[in-house]
Amino acid sequence: MKHLTPSEQKLGFRIHAIVFVLTIVVLLVINLLTGSPYWSLWVLLGWGVGLFCHWFFVLGPGAHKSETT
Repeated sequence: MKHLTPSEQKLGFRIHAIVFVLTIVVLLVINLLTGSPYWSLWVLLGWGVGLFCHWFFVLGPGAHKSETT
């Protein structure tokens, strides 16, 4: 497994966040146009947990800080 540099990890998180926002907006619009049941909230919740975990381990307190400066 290739170890990514911090800048590559941040880029990966940014891409994940942008795709998340764009996809959730599209799904919410589709769900609002089709009406009840409002299933898109489950997608938002599930993917949101994954995005939060990605943030936590890349930029948040769970990120491994480099020993070198």
